[in-house]
Amino acid sequence: MKSLFKAIKLLDYFTNDAPERGISELSELSGLLKSTVHNIVTTFEQAGFLEKNPETNKYHLGMKVLQLSNNLYATHDLRRIIRPYLEEFCDASRETVYLAKLSEDEVIYIDAIYPIGVTPGRSVIGLKAPLYCTGVGKAILANLPENELQKIIAKGLEPFTPYTITDPVAFLQEMNLIRARGYAIDNMEHEYGIKCIAVPIQNYKGTTVASVSISGPSLRFTEPKIEEYAAMLLRATREMRGLIQR
Repeated sequence: MKSLFKAIKLLDYFTNDAPERGISELSELSGLLKSTVHNIVTTFEQAGFLEKNPETNKYHLGMKVLQLSNNLYATHDLRRIIRPYLEEFCDASRETVYLAKLSEDEVIYIDAIYPIGVTPGRSVIGLKAPLYCTGVGKAILANLPENELQKIIAKGLEPFTPYTITDPVAFLQEMNLIRARGYAIDNMEHEYGIKCIAVPIQNYKGTTVASVSISGPSLRFTEPKIEEYAAMLLRATREMRGLIQR
């Protein structure tokens, strides 16, 4: 089982920043022997999980990964239940709406709705982002057990913009504020010029299973708008709670 885990883990090294990897790179990143990596990569290539670029002799994710991703996207219960709400949020705000859930020590986007006239440069579905400086991430993080929160802080709060909260004491105060008011604000902390309002989504047991955000240019997110969006999200997530059984 350990060897299977190590093999599957190789796929994690293919990212947006590094979509192609060579055998030597994967060996260095994983700590596995080149011969072992070569055998794993060859198997993945035969199964369609990896494809080789003949010009670079490096590998990138194959169509089989996309197929599995599409299957998950189409059948994911959480997305199916919440999507009508996402569409409602988008129509009401005319801003972009995201749905995300916890993935190890990050968030992963599992759905997105864009207002009419907005064409995203690329799909964010399946992309991961930090917990500590995104609206969806902070909404989840504030509702995790204290030991999980401390683990994230201990790893370091790397700044993405001048507005990223990097001081542990200030960050804990931010977590307390989110818990008190029920929603998180990403004040250009992850991407300059972009603000987000996010709330946690809980199941019928009160366990946080995901988060939803309304995101857009910071100039449009005035205090009255922030309060309006927060109230709308909080009202809807209370309704969702009875619909989510796991």
